Amino acid sequence: MEVRTQRTLQGGLVAGLIGYGTVVGFFAVLNLIEGRSPFHTAALLGSALFMGLDDPVAVEVAARPVLAYNAVHLLAFLAAGFVTSWLVSLAERHPSVQYLVLVLLLVIGFHVYGAVLLAALPLFGSGAWWRTGVPSFAAAALMGWYLLRVHPLLRRQLHEIPMGDTQ
Repeated sequence: MEVRTQRTLQGGLVAGLIGYGTVVGFFAVLNLIEGRSPFHTAALLGSALFMGLDDPVAVEVAARPVLAYNAVHLLAFLAAGFVTSWLVSLAERHPSVQYLVLVLLLVIGFHVYGAVLLAALPLFGSGAWWRTGVPSFAAAALMGWYLLRVHPLLRRQLHEIPMGDTQ
């Protein structure tokens, strides 16, 4: 396997795990602060996603919905990590597409956040925007930080050639 491909895949795996862990940790701590099981949110979302739960009060914390939701959640973050790592690698190799990559990541991020927010509204009510927004932003920021750390050439390019500078 080519070194660049291996680095992109490894970066995607680690970035995806960072994002997944950030969101899982956020909800575990929030649930504990609220006096619930650390698995409450995963059980709620898993029950809604796989078992048709539409009343958040009726949620029961059980292994099946928690594991099912976490499997989907992990796969989604791994996919996001691999795509993001590939885009960062592309931007590093081709500085002319850096702005396009940034816009693409922002557009994708906002659309994914919007979809998650719409799905979470019936379960979280008026607090859905921050319950989904805070961990999503934290996960994206930490994933981005990690990918910039493992791509020093891109980091240097971004410092030396500001976007929009034609000289």
